Amino acid sequence: MTTINLVQIARTYKNNGQHAEQVARYTLTGEIVKADNKPATECGDCLNIQIKSARATICKGNDLMKHLETDAAEQYGYVNKDFSKMYLMSRAEYIEFVNEFGTLTRGSSKENHCEKIRLKSESQAMTEWLEERA
Repeated sequence: MTTINLVQIARTYKNNGQHAEQVARYTLTGEIVKADNKPATECGDCLNIQIKSARATICKGNDLMKHLETDAAEQYGYVNKDFSKMYLMSRAEYIEFVNEFGTLTRGSSKENHCEKIRLKSESQAMTEWLEERA
């Protein structure tokens, strides 16, 4: 796992996940672009990286390994809650991270209340776990 210090930019999204993706993309590419919301089966959010933040949906259903079989990303980034760092993980590290900090929830009525895996809110335990491995 490696840590990337993120460059702060003006916020254009209320949604933390979209802002996290935009900050990470700007840091990695120098471009400010709108989130494309393409499926994980097509590409990573930026380059070959799937970018997540606290409370992010990891996958629909409860089978992470099945989801990862079709995930096009080669690396996974977690952006911390103050948008200052991204922890860049291999697939194996990401699996360990999701197993530790993911939780099974139900989607909204818009999503027919289907099960999904989401990350928990960022906690001191999560920060310590990431920092120990960076």
